[in-house]
Amino acid sequence: MVDEVRDPERPDAAALLDMAAQEASLLRSGQDWARFLDLAAKHRGYGFAALLLIRASRPDATMLADYDSWRQLGRQVLKGERGIRIVQSNGTRPSTVFDIGQTTAIPSADSWVPGAAPLEPGEALASLSDFAGRLGFPVVRSPYDGVALTVLSNEHGRRFIRVSDHLDDNTAVAAVAHELAHVLLKHPAEAPAVTSPVCRGIAKLQADSVAYLVLRRLSMDAHGIGFPSVSSWAGADPRAPRFGTMLAVGDRVLLTASLVTTHMDSASRTTTDVQQGRTKDVRRAEPDTAQALEATSSAARMRGIHRQAEQFFAAQLKGGWAVPYLGKRGIDAQTARAWRIGYAPGGRKGLVAHLRGRGYEDAVLEASGLARRRGSRLVDALQDRIVLTLRTPEGGIAGFIGRHSPRGHGPKYLASRGSAKGNVLYGLAENRQALAAGARPVIVEGPFDAIAVTLAGRGRYVGVATCGTALSPAQVDALGQVCDLGTTGAVITFDGDSAGMRGAVKAFEQLRGAEAVRLPEGRDPSAILAQDGPAALHRLLDRSRVPLADIVVDAALARFPRLQFAEDRMRALQAVAPIVAGLPSGQVARQVVRTATRLGLEATTVNDAVVNAVEQARLQSGRVTQSFNPVDVAGLDAQPGHAKPYAEPAVARPTSSAHRPPYSLRPKT
Repeated sequence: MVDEVRDPERPDAAALLDMAAQEASLLRSGQDWARFLDLAAKHRGYGFAALLLIRASRPDATMLADYDSWRQLGRQVLKGERGIRIVQSNGTRPSTVFDIGQTTAIPSADSWVPGAAPLEPGEALASLSDFAGRLGFPVVRSPYDGVALTVLSNEHGRRFIRVSDHLDDNTAVAAVAHELAHVLLKHPAEAPAVTSPVCRGIAKLQADSVAYLVLRRLSMDAHGIGFPSVSSWAGADPRAPRFGTMLAVGDRVLLTASLVTTHMDSASRTTTDVQQGRTKDVRRAEPDTAQALEATSSAARMRGIHRQAEQFFAAQLKGGWAVPYLGKRGIDAQTARAWRIGYAPGGRKGLVAHLRGRGYEDAVLEASGLARRRGSRLVDALQDRIVLTLRTPEGGIAGFIGRHSPRGHGPKYLASRGSAKGNVLYGLAENRQALAAGARPVIVEGPFDAIAVTLAGRGRYVGVATCGTALSPAQVDALGQVCDLGTTGAVITFDGDSAGMRGAVKAFEQLRGAEAVRLPEGRDPSAILAQDGPAALHRLLDRSRVPLADIVVDAALARFPRLQFAEDRMRALQAVAPIVAGLPSGQVARQVVRTATRLGLEATTVNDAVVNAVEQARLQSGRVTQSFNPVDVAGLDAQPGHAKPYAEPAVARPTSSAHRPPYSLRPKT
């Protein structure tokens, strides 16, 4: 073993942080900050303090790993070589790393490059847009006098990133990366009305820095992004906590950029596989080396922290109000273990202290959504709540959602920040095998309802929950990847009140061939299971299903209460005809007859109106695909029968400079 590893006089964490602070004092100008980001682009997986120590000790290092990692890779650190002492930003667990030049059997440069070939700008833009879509912010290219703008519209249920269509691919990648940084650093899911993240000060610096790092790691041009002097945002007063500010900002930037580029790396490997006609994961690095490098990536750290949190929550489910409450919902201890249900204890630092003890940095805790800042303190995001795990269809952890006690305050269900709520379905991963075997998915609102349906379904029905959000295209896509919706179909449950009716109509836009079950007033599947037993819930699902189109058509007709007047009957027909026109062919005849009966019209009259609606939809669809026009797209919203692409709502273009181009990149002319 190398002497450095056993050195009893190695500096402790506090001394290393002091050294990092001294190195940070040399970062003064915007160019200094850019050079630091260049270093970060070369050495991925290290925090702000560690990178400063690497820069101070060995600025020309090319690839770093600790002593044990080199040994596992069959490489030996040369005798007498002194490693680089680094420390995590929270001051725990100092370690030593060595550069590849300090080891034996140095491979050629070509054989050592990890991952697949860099993406071309167009491929990078497509990959980045895919990542944005997975987060619930589809990228829209449209005429716009700025560069990029993140728009939220809770009223229309849409969120997207609008990017000017005159930008070249390199500039568009920078623009999307900048906007994604805003989303990841402070997920604006609760923003009111139509808004965009404030882009000035440290928020702008962080987003610009993430865009710069993404471009550099993709070997793309980043020279158009400029930075202000460090003192302008970290403070020039010697009494100010300059290093603390730089530490927090630096770690947030590094982690966010790693989250983005990890997705890009995955796309790069996929592209390389397709080009080479292979279906397995291909890397130009040695397999063990690539795996070791991947283990140090931010994505691996995020997976690890989520696993640790899930284990922590599960271990806490042993007393208090949580266990009796679950029993009242029909969930016993065995079911709780099977679904990995846990509990977040009261108090502010139970999980934070646990994860710090496992060596996770505060920046990672905050970015994971498991902790949040209260002033200068970091506290648990979920407190005194039953915790359920949100998973991707493949079973990976996408976040957590907590349910407060019946006497609790605040929102009944609270999702961890960045949890992908709205993009995943609770219960989809847990029921994956049953769905693949032909079980029918029942889409419910709450996670306990999903468990109840699965328990009562006897393998014929399984529950998946939207967790309080309207059914989204991303959730339908995820469901379609696991089961054949064309064969099994889907069942939508809804309350009979106005909110439940709106949810059913929204679901109809995504699943026109689905069936529906109207729940008894004031009762959900979980209550039915607990109070009446699984057989009663199973009978309800078996015997009370009707085509979802029945509910939607009836809701449309209900808007016209005075059907005794001929003009109101014709208005109602004009409202319903586009809905019927968009149905699968096997359902049209049923709704034509039902509508004719309700309106007291001849079936041929209703049929003619439906045919006209089909023709109008075809013409409208042709106009939308030929050119992007927000007014045309908004016009389709009032016609549920029309299939429409992802598009932004009809919002006025910004007239102020609140979110002008955040950096100085310019399109090619």
